[in-house]
Amino acid sequence: MELGKVQKLKVESKKDRKIILTDNENNRVNLAIGEGENLKVGDEVEAFVYNIHDEFEATLKKPFAQVGDLKKLKVVDKAKIGYFVDNGIGKDIFLPFKESYGRLTVGGEYLLYLYHDKSNRLALTMNIKDKLKVNENYKVNDIVKGTIYSIGRPGAFVAIENKYDGMIPAEEIKGIYRIGDEVEARVQRILQSGFITLTLREKAYKQIDADADLILELLEENDGVLELGDKSNPEIIKDLTGLSKKAYKRAVGHLYKNRLINIYDTKIELKHGRK
Repeated sequence: MELGKVQKLKVESKKDRKIILTDNENNRVNLAIGEGENLKVGDEVEAFVYNIHDEFEATLKKPFAQVGDLKKLKVVDKAKIGYFVDNGIGKDIFLPFKESYGRLTVGGEYLLYLYHDKSNRLALTMNIKDKLKVNENYKVNDIVKGTIYSIGRPGAFVAIENKYDGMIPAEEIKGIYRIGDEVEARVQRILQSGFITLTLREKAYKQIDADADLILELLEENDGVLELGDKSNPEIIKDLTGLSKKAYKRAVGHLYKNRLINIYDTKIELKHGRK
């Protein structure tokens, strides 16, 4: 009998509200009370086997995840040593603090992997990096969707389509994304290992209008002047605009070409009538 799996079992006995199921090796398990009232002895059913205290129990309800599955599941409660997560069967699965990243929100959904712990109990983990594949499906400039499963110094790690591993560099996420968020991004690079680097930015010729609009908004918020020039430190430009120096200069050039701004050595300024 496989813990954490949907499997075919037979009704061995039925007395009052107690139904016992058995597998081909004569392993027995109780069916959850209140389920299978119309079943008869000898009927074959598909049941999910889970832990109830120190015993196994079965349910006819379909779980959201089985052992070995990587699924986005909802946190429904918090305890002293971890979280409880809804798996669709009426009995929540435990996610220990040591298997979680950051502070999770009750009601939030996170990408989780279902497994057996050392005590042969069902448990969940957010440590899924080794469960993800390297690229075998995408090429540079493909647009993909994924779920952020971890955030660290290099950036936000993303499970692309919840199957492949990728990362958005830290300078692009700007502190506005959290673990569990879904993102749409462009494949920027594919390393020899198959690891994918993602970017939230469009290709340069598509991105330039959006960047130029951002600069205009910043100018309007700062009385028509930005104290940024051609020789400004790239980090200062990044802090003030969120853009790389290259992207900033490209956007400024676009605005200047369209006669919307004046450019000086140490600043840019909206043309009269734009303030």
